[in-house]
Amino acid sequence: MKRIIMHIDMDAFFASIEQNRKPWLRGKPVGVTGNPDGRSVIATASYEARAFGVK
Repeated sequence: MKRIIMHIDMDAFFASIEQNRKPWLRGKPVGVTGNPDGRSVIATASYEARAFGVK
């Protein structure tokens, strides 16, 4: 059997999911982090957030 490996890069995926699930976030800058209780880093940012320099 031939092995096939596929990589799919879904840019801003988790931010887009949140904007889809929560309509009031659409068109607003959104950043998704890992730990809401402590210090964390941005896992993904929406295109609106990236316009402000969020990476």
